[in-house]
Amino acid sequence: MSATQHQFTNLGFTKSFILPAMWIFLIPVLSWMFFLHAQSRFDAQAREAILQQIRIDQKLSEHERAQATEFYTRVPVSALMTNPDFAAQIDSTARFNYATFRWMIRLSVLSIVVGISVFVVTGILVLFSFRSPFVQYLSLLVGWHVLRIYSALQTIVIGVQLVALSFWVTALWMNVYSIKLIAVVGILSVVGVGAVLVAIFARPRVEQHVEGIILDREAAPRLWEELSSICDRVGVAPPDQVIAGIDDNFFVTEHPITLNGTRMTGKTLFVSLPLLKQLHATEADTILAHEMAHFSGQDTLYSKRIFPLLMRYEAYLKGLSEGGISLPVFHFMVCFRVLFELSLNSISRKREFRADAIAAEVTSPRDSAGALLRTMAYSRFRQSVEMDLFKQTEAMEKANVSDRVESGFLDYAAKLASDPEIGKMETAHPFDSHPPLSQRLSAVGIELDENLARSLLTSKGDGGWYRIIPNAEELERQQWQTYEDRFRQYHEQSLPYRFLPSTPEEQVIVERAFPQISFEGKEGTFTFDFEKIHYSTWNMPIRFSELVSCVNNEGTLIFEYKRAMAEKKAVKLSHFSKEVQAQVLDAFGGYYGRFLAADQYQKDLALAKAAEEQVDEGKTE
Repeated sequence: MSATQHQFTNLGFTKSFILPAMWIFLIPVLSWMFFLHAQSRFDAQAREAILQQIRIDQKLSEHERAQATEFYTRVPVSALMTNPDFAAQIDSTARFNYATFRWMIRLSVLSIVVGISVFVVTGILVLFSFRSPFVQYLSLLVGWHVLRIYSALQTIVIGVQLVALSFWVTALWMNVYSIKLIAVVGILSVVGVGAVLVAIFARPRVEQHVEGIILDREAAPRLWEELSSICDRVGVAPPDQVIAGIDDNFFVTEHPITLNGTRMTGKTLFVSLPLLKQLHATEADTILAHEMAHFSGQDTLYSKRIFPLLMRYEAYLKGLSEGGISLPVFHFMVCFRVLFELSLNSISRKREFRADAIAAEVTSPRDSAGALLRTMAYSRFRQSVEMDLFKQTEAMEKANVSDRVESGFLDYAAKLASDPEIGKMETAHPFDSHPPLSQRLSAVGIELDENLARSLLTSKGDGGWYRIIPNAEELERQQWQTYEDRFRQYHEQSLPYRFLPSTPEEQVIVERAFPQISFEGKEGTFTFDFEKIHYSTWNMPIRFSELVSCVNNEGTLIFEYKRAMAEKKAVKLSHFSKEVQAQVLDAFGGYYGRFLAADQYQKDLALAKAAEEQVDEGKTE
């Protein structure tokens, strides 16, 4: 990365996260400045009144008058109000006002000082979190408790300051105050504080749903024997359970998982049946050794501990983002979360390098290279196959993902071997981020080039581990059938949201999901179809493409649309029964939402096509 790029990255990070985090000081600083001003203004008025009294007091000698004048000129009344004897001589309203200024100034200063302290503490925690997984976990745990307590208190402080400002700003500068303004600010403050408190005590469910089939020791004895042998070489106990599925990668976890409705705990290894079929046995050895190394390094243990904290943090951020006055606190919390993500990524990559090194020792660096290349190629090819299938604009009789992947993988892998960007690619993983391929291979002593990639990717894997799983083909076939049926159904459900029908075939697809429907009211019939709405008292329907806005104004739907000029039409919901009113609103939301989704899809499609044409033109030139 060049120095210019580095500076730009730092500048972008500062603009995106550091500066928004500073908003947390905005209200306290404004409150501090305003109430200092208010106190100073009251001091000036009180000083003038006292000095005037001193001037006309005939009981004072010239020396006493001079002393009193010097004293009250030097010492502000606000300072004297802290003396109970002096305060007792002052009007109760003035005492209350000065007490308000004094405590709001103190509250603002305390808020600013504590905010800076928390910023420093959390920054130190982030720096320490780079040291090790254990320190990372402790840093996040301590940071979470510090930040949630601080953010809750800071939200309360901001709410109090806003209520005080809503009265005093107008009262001091305009000699009036608005009960409505104070009430609105007070309600927003209560809502904001309530949202924060609810978010603090919310405990999101941390569940990992996995699809697959348990391979126990009795059902797959040879697999367990081979796996136990690898575990012995790595120096770790075998996992508690092995799950065979059709995802595009292997992974290990100690998170509780839910498999076919059953909750399972302990150490879990997930193996991909279709990927095992493509791998040489020694490559599969490497992958399994890599995954077992995550157990030996307690990587999965700390992931298990950290993940629930991150989930609670995300839930808390969501609550802050919805609290209104808590938005400054939200940005402050986001800054820490983003900084901590740097630590998470750093530790995660160190864990991957360590697991790669152990796997290379158990097998060989070349097997590591083959395993990484083949796994990455399989994952990318499968994603491309599914994407191409999903882009089809006709309903499928069968989503033959598995057949396409299996038959086309070798050709794809051979082409990928020649890709100059192959070294920058990363393997997918559900829990961890992985370093680029070239860095991982370099760390085990392999320098990636086209000849190496081609020699490792153009040979068909022997599927050694696949063959030692009893009934592997049937287990895989059953899971693919379920997956492809779900894929096909989801694809078919998405089609109506893609078309602004330009052919009879497209119109049939859209009308099947969004047929014409009508609602009878006292004064007319309200009709919806996929492209327009019509009320029987209107002379013409309104096409969704003409619609600018729709507002529900106290029970009257007002549609603003544009043809030659801006126009409006209205429908009174009171002309329909309560049950039908809800149906009308749902219908409008569904039918107009479909149009908006299709309109955006077509725009994105046009942009993608234009970008492809520009690339093709560049290649031609």
